[in-house]
Amino acid sequence: MNSEKKFRHLDLPSGGSGSGVMEISKSKPNRSGSLGDRGSTPLSPSSAYAQKMLFDVPHSFMDAILFCHWDNILGPRLEHVWYVNDRPQPHLNILRFITSQVLSGEICRELETSRIDFKFCDIPDKGVVIPSFVFSAQRGGDLGLHAMALVIPNSELSVFLQVNTIVQSWFNRIISKFRVLLEKKSFGEEDMQTMSDWLSTCLQMLSSLHEAGMPHTIHLSYTALCPSCNLEQDFLQQAIASHLMTFGRSIVVGRVADRVNKVIHTLALFSWESERACSRQVTEEKQWPYAHDLHIQGILKHKDGSYDLPLRDLLYSKFPSTIIDVQKRDVKQSSSISDHPHLSQTAAVEELTQLYTDRAHQPSYTGMFQSADVPETLVKTLLDELHKLPVQSGIREAFVTQFMHLLQRKALTLVTHVEVELQRGSQSLFRGGLKKLRHDLNLPLEGDLRIVMAAAEKLKPGLCNILLGERRYDTEYLPNVPDVF
Repeated sequence: MNSEKKFRHLDLPSGGSGSGVMEISKSKPNRSGSLGDRGSTPLSPSSAYAQKMLFDVPHSFMDAILFCHWDNILGPRLEHVWYVNDRPQPHLNILRFITSQVLSGEICRELETSRIDFKFCDIPDKGVVIPSFVFSAQRGGDLGLHAMALVIPNSELSVFLQVNTIVQSWFNRIISKFRVLLEKKSFGEEDMQTMSDWLSTCLQMLSSLHEAGMPHTIHLSYTALCPSCNLEQDFLQQAIASHLMTFGRSIVVGRVADRVNKVIHTLALFSWESERACSRQVTEEKQWPYAHDLHIQGILKHKDGSYDLPLRDLLYSKFPSTIIDVQKRDVKQSSSISDHPHLSQTAAVEELTQLYTDRAHQPSYTGMFQSADVPETLVKTLLDELHKLPVQSGIREAFVTQFMHLLQRKALTLVTHVEVELQRGSQSLFRGGLKKLRHDLNLPLEGDLRIVMAAAEKLKPGLCNILLGERRYDTEYLPNVPDVF
């Protein structure tokens, strides 16, 4: 009884200035955590975490980014929070809940792996969705479990789902580089600032999709298919065909923004709505650098005719890209589909090596920039028939949409055909030659097969490896730092 009375008069301080948490000024009120102050416990200095603010992100669907790790004594521990300027800051209880949610189910995870696992949690009662990336990393001589978590309001879920693949690609690359920084003995505040710069670049890229994104409806009057446009049909045919061959990934280069955007809008007609959501135009007022894994984007040339296109970033994309120079009427491809996985893996390892050794060098990549002059009939026939149709009433736009659906059916036929052949044990047929396949699917020319193969790869990833011969390159799982060096 006496002990109960003593505990009844014991006042526990709530988490605040004495909790070891650094306070920063807040321009907007916090989103109140559903836990409130009920059940909160005092935080020890070991539970302190650092905070930074990410600026120059005018349109962000993220409220914060968390870096946390598994402590063998304390369990899930929040270490660093990046808030986005002009966005609501999640309540401390929300941050602690997310940290526990992301790491608690990973206790038995194998640490001796270089995988970066993606997890997605929808927490309606907290009003947030949590995409997270769980990975192992060397730090201070010990191999530990870490995670990066994105705090996104439930109201922004549809926006995130549109750019989900880009977010995963960019954060996989950022985390791969961050693991190298964690491995260094000199890891400190300067490295965390470098990480902040990488995150800012990523969020600015996502913001650019809002500022200069593609419209939902593409009007023929603002494309190169408009009768008043003076682009040569041969150049237009080659650009569209190469765009379809490179899985809908294209970079349009030119001096005048209006001309570049006309070609961008034309290629957008030959892209699905989900791909347009991951594409952007160019603007004279604000220019963004090349961003890997966007579907369609433009680059304006400098006054001397040059333009910035980092080769390493170009190779980091999941698929090869078409580079279209509107001024020179030149179309080329960054690499072939068979060589791209190897070049991409080489670029990734060289980037990590350079980061670890602090030795700047510009490697040369052989096998890049293939000719896009591949004979085909699909796009040529389409353009010939398109010019015979009236411009009014959206007839031409509907004709292009019908062509895309026809291409989708051809791709599905190819997938089914390959699956049947594999069940018969005829895998060696594809490695020996594709003439029979082209004959069976009525694809007379090499370019026709490439276009259909690219569409089929989107439906069934890995199909190109079967048709062209599998190569043991895996760009998703980068090697551990000890394996690289």
